Amino acid sequence: MPIIKLDDRTIEQIAAGEVIESPVSVVKELVENSIDADAKNIVIEIKKGGKSYIRVTDDGRGIANDQMRLAFEKHTTSKIKDFSDLYDIYSLGFRGEALASIVTVSQVKAISKTENDAIGKKFEFLNNSFKESSIATNNGTSIEVINLFNNIPVRKKFLKSDIAESNAISKLMYSLAIGYEGLSLKYIKDGRIEFKTNANEPLNIRIAKLLDKNLKDNLIKVDSTDDIYHINGYISSSNYYRGSRNLQYLYVNNRLIDSNLITKIIEKEYKSLIPQGRFPAFFLFLDTNPKNLDINVHPNKRTIKFNYEDKLISLIEKTINQSLRENVNPNSIKILEKKENSIPDLTNYQNLLNSYSGFNIVREEKSSYETDNSFFDTDNTIDLETKKSLKTPIKDTIELDKVEETSFVNDNTFLYLTSIFDRYSVFKATDDKIYLMDHRRADQSIKFHKYIKDLEDSTIVSQLLLNPLIINLKADEKLRYETNKVFIKSLGFDIEDFGNSQLIVRSVPHIFEDAENENLIRDLIDMDLKEKNEVFFKKIYKLVKDTSFRKGHIINQETAEQLMEQIFKLENPYKSYDGKTVILELDEDTLEKYFEK
Repeated sequence: MPIIKLDDRTIEQIAAGEVIESPVSVVKELVENSIDADAKNIVIEIKKGGKSYIRVTDDGRGIANDQMRLAFEKHTTSKIKDFSDLYDIYSLGFRGEALASIVTVSQVKAISKTENDAIGKKFEFLNNSFKESSIATNNGTSIEVINLFNNIPVRKKFLKSDIAESNAISKLMYSLAIGYEGLSLKYIKDGRIEFKTNANEPLNIRIAKLLDKNLKDNLIKVDSTDDIYHINGYISSSNYYRGSRNLQYLYVNNRLIDSNLITKIIEKEYKSLIPQGRFPAFFLFLDTNPKNLDINVHPNKRTIKFNYEDKLISLIEKTINQSLRENVNPNSIKILEKKENSIPDLTNYQNLLNSYSGFNIVREEKSSYETDNSFFDTDNTIDLETKKSLKTPIKDTIELDKVEETSFVNDNTFLYLTSIFDRYSVFKATDDKIYLMDHRRADQSIKFHKYIKDLEDSTIVSQLLLNPLIINLKADEKLRYETNKVFIKSLGFDIEDFGNSQLIVRSVPHIFEDAENENLIRDLIDMDLKEKNEVFFKKIYKLVKDTSFRKGHIINQETAEQLMEQIFKLENPYKSYDGKTVILELDEDTLEKYFEK
């Protein structure tokens, strides 16, 4: 094909595609223009995911009558004069491409008036024609975008469903509502008010009202500064976490951004405080001189490069670490420092075995879920070298057809001695060995195996909630629920739509002790799984762990004995599904060698 010069219309459509990728791009550009115009009230209305209709109305400064036509031309802006101004940007928009691009790919009606104009101006860009007229209106600007990409069928074809596009816009709207505390926003979707914010309400109250009421009592205020950066906002306490990163908001100079660097730094500080695979919530505002940033990296302006990155990392680490430590309940979380020559952690018997060659304990090394009765001969004559020869890799997963009640030890009976640290019970067996049981992990293992077996047999027993739980969902959460609600029901959850983006939970599987736990349902929705596979079992096990009793819960002798009896009915009582030690077995010779060290 020979080289040709593209016509101006084609050039405009291609360029517009870099700025306007979807309905959410339109909404973002229009709302940011309203914010840059110092609007105090903004109303956003969409229909059919923004594909058929978008309107953004504000009470900002407006566009002067004699400049309104120019505002819709390419590369026109009031926010910068030349390239050097890019390094001193305080506004959200600056490229001068948004309005021109929107006109290129849709039909547009615009009304605007400044306080210096006696009357407003109305512009209509319809079907490649232009119409101008005067109109009585309030100060500010209103822009309607109709039939997005109707003139570019190939682009329209790749738009997502109405629900998906609507959810993307909703996600943006929530981020803007949180990011601009002094701004009142009203968001209308398909004729129904999704939310309305009050400019005067405190940020923590707004966050809880918009996203999750449980955040109200689980937000920690942060505020720290150095000679370059200032960071403030809220982070979640160690008692609050989610199964996804959908409650993580980061703003730089009031601009919502994406930063894997900052996210990883923050999550690292939570590593020892929340379960693995869970994520904290945070709503943080970073302020600095624009000269310390490069926001001209991508047209969406959500990718930023930082000067003085080392100082930024140091400030965030110090701020998050200090805030978390000051708000940790010392009775619920203890931080242990490893000291030289200290006794090794007995909960990890594999490490202990590596430390002491003479440690004669039961080792589940043939398979995590395969029995080897030779380990438990009544004469107990198998030496350590013989056991080493039996070593094979430990399995991390289970096979469903093996989840059954099988006696692991037949000849021993156990005498309860005591419980220690509100977590462990000590038993003496008829073979004169001492058995230490982790209450928490035993409880989790028993519940998990029973639940999986009941699931396979379709015999899950659910418990009715005395007070049905009502949960408010965001748009993206509602979509995930609708996609997976049949599967969720098969797991033993009785959940129904309750109108107005609400769910009502009437019953949950009996294994979950903390039944009226809103986070349990949200974690279940966040799973986004459609089949029973290894990932599914790991997710279920985490849910069981999160709703089982924790360290500090008192356990009596009867309960301890019941747990001991039930755990030895499992195919492997010594290991949990995630490979953690449940039962630790010690004999006299082992203890003697231990004290000789």
